[in-house]
Amino acid sequence: MTAAVLVMAATVPACSSSKSSGASGGAKSFTYWSMWREDEPQAAAIKEALAGYQAATGVTVTVQWHGRAVLDDVAAAVKTGKPVPDLSDGSVNTILGASAEGVAVDDLTSLYQRPVPGENQNLTDIVPDKYTPLMTDANGSLVMVPYEVASESVFFDKGKFPQLSSNPPRTWDAFMTLLDQIKSRGQAPLALDATGGNAAYWVEWMFERELGPGQFKRTAEERPTGPGTDSRWDDARLLDGAQKLEALVKGGYFAPGWNTEDTGTTSTHAKDQQNAWAAGKAALILGGTWVPSETKRTTDVDSFVFPAMPDQGGVPSDNSAGVNFFGFAVPKAGRNSDAAEKFVLYFMAKNQLSKISSEAGNMTPRIDIPAPDVLAKVQTALTNRTVFPDQDALMRDDSKWYTTVFQPAAVSFMTGKLAPQPFISKLKADSATFWAQSAPSK
Repeated sequence: MTAAVLVMAATVPACSSSKSSGASGGAKSFTYWSMWREDEPQAAAIKEALAGYQAATGVTVTVQWHGRAVLDDVAAAVKTGKPVPDLSDGSVNTILGASAEGVAVDDLTSLYQRPVPGENQNLTDIVPDKYTPLMTDANGSLVMVPYEVASESVFFDKGKFPQLSSNPPRTWDAFMTLLDQIKSRGQAPLALDATGGNAAYWVEWMFERELGPGQFKRTAEERPTGPGTDSRWDDARLLDGAQKLEALVKGGYFAPGWNTEDTGTTSTHAKDQQNAWAAGKAALILGGTWVPSETKRTTDVDSFVFPAMPDQGGVPSDNSAGVNFFGFAVPKAGRNSDAAEKFVLYFMAKNQLSKISSEAGNMTPRIDIPAPDVLAKVQTALTNRTVFPDQDALMRDDSKWYTTVFQPAAVSFMTGKLAPQPFISKLKADSATFWAQSAPSK
C-alpha cells in the first residue's frame, strides 16, 4: 500500500458539516482510503481527477490505495480507535454491509441536492432515479455516490458472430439453438471458471428469470417451515430452471476442464476458462462487465443480456437487467466530511467522471457518458430496462448465506456433482439450517 499527498487550492464552494473545520468554514484537508490498488485503471482515473482538483482547491488530500478489503481496514481502525478516513469507496454490497462491522456511513441524501461544479444541475439530476432506491439502507439513508456501474452479460466475438449484435437470442430456446449451432462447428460454446461467484451467476440468473426480480431473494430468506407446510423452495419453476442448466452441464456445452480446474483463491488456474475465451477457444462467456478489460479483449467484442424464459399464459417473461454499483461513502467516524463531499461532487462532473469510461474501460451511472464500445449493449439495457440489484440483492443483504450456503451448492451443481432435485433439496435444507442457527437466542 502506498500513500500520496496532494496539495490543492479551494474554488469549490464549501458544504456545511459539523465534522469539518477550518478558518473559512471548510476543512483544509481530508483522507481517502480507496478500494483500488494503485496500478488499476480506476485508480489512475481517480488520481488524474485529484491532480485536476489540486489546481482548483487548497485542500490537502492523503490517499491510500488499500484494495478490496478497504472497508475491513476502516472497521479495524474504528474498533481500535485509530484515525478513520474521511472518504472511502466500495461496492454497494460492501458499503451497506459495513455497518455490521462497525463502519457507519453518512446519509448522503442532502449531497444529492447540491450542484455539480461546472454544470447547471444537481447530483440527483445525473444519477438515474431508478438507481437511488438500490443504494439506500433499511432506514432509507442514501449511503453512496456511484461513479461506476456494473452488470453481467454474455460476451462474444462479433467478428465471428456478427448476427448476434443485431439479433441476439432473447429466449432460452433461441439461446440453446445458438449453442447447438456453435457446437456443430466444433467450437466449445461456453467458458466457465466454476468459482463460487461464476457458478452462482448461472444459477441466480436462471432463478431470477424463472421467478422474477426479488422472488429468489424471498425464497432464500424463507425461515424454516414445519413438516407439511408449503415452502417457496418447492416452486416448480426452480426445478425447471435447474433442469435447463443441467442440460448445459450434461450436454457438453462448457469448454473441457471447467469442472476439473483448480478454482481456489490461490490457484494459478482459476481463470483458465476466462483466458480460453479471451484466446478464442470458447465462443461465449457469462461474466461481469469487467471481463473484457480484465482480459484485455475489447476489440470486436459485443454482448447480450441473459435470455428470458418462455412467456407464461400470455404474461411476458422477465427481461430486466441486474446492476451493481461502485462508489464513494463517507464514514461517520471521519472528521472532515465537508472536504470529502466537495471532492465527490467534483469527481462526478462529466469531464472527470468520463475517464472511468474512456480510460478505465467501465460504465458510469451518467447516461450522457457513453460506455466503452464493448459495453454499449449493457449500458443500453441498464438505461432502457427495469433494473434489479445485482445477485437479487442477496450478496448485499444476506452475504453470509450467499457465500456459505448458495455458492458452494452452486459450484457442486454447475460442475455436475448434484442433479437438479438434490440441488434444490440441498438449498432448501441448508437454508433452513442456516436461518435456524442465525435466529437470535431468546
